[in-house]
Amino acid sequence: MDPGKLAYYEKENYVAYYQKNWLRLLRVSVGMVKESFGLSWLQAIYGAYLIARAEVAFAPFPNNDIPRTKAYVKRFYQFIKRIHGEDFDIEQATNLEVNWWSIHRKLFGNKENQELVDALRSLYEEIYGAKSEKFQKAAYQRAMGMLYSDLWVNEGKPEDSPLLLKEDQALLEGYKALKEAINS
Repeated sequence: MDPGKLAYYEKENYVAYYQKNWLRLLRVSVGMVKESFGLSWLQAIYGAYLIARAEVAFAPFPNNDIPRTKAYVKRFYQFIKRIHGEDFDIEQATNLEVNWWSIHRKLFGNKENQELVDALRSLYEEIYGAKSEKFQKAAYQRAMGMLYSDLWVNEGKPEDSPLLLKEDQALLEGYKALKEAINS
């Protein structure tokens, strides 16, 4: 896992998502999924397709399709588990993933986001099968990256916004902490 690449891909993922540029979303999702889960390019294309379909199902507000979102996320985690032989509960991982998406939407732009931090930490603990205080730092920084993304959206999505730089930096710190937590 390269924290710099992951931070870049996630930031670009949010930009594409909020601009509703679905083709770009799929492209950056391929890089993000490949880097996050150590997949080949072909595997990453399939994994990113599943996540992009989940994001498209989740996107309409307020009429998002949670059952369809969960179905695609579940297929994604089944795929990851099959490839890596991981030992996590697919249903639990699916629910935790979609849960943080829902919490992020509910708290959009809210600096009081401990609920989102807790949701991300729970997902990390399930996926990586461990409890670690380092997951807390990773979750906090990732939630801060999302907050900067939200503020960028509320600002009108200017391409030259310093918020995008702050988002990238927070995500970078989050992925550095995640890598450290996984490796310890």
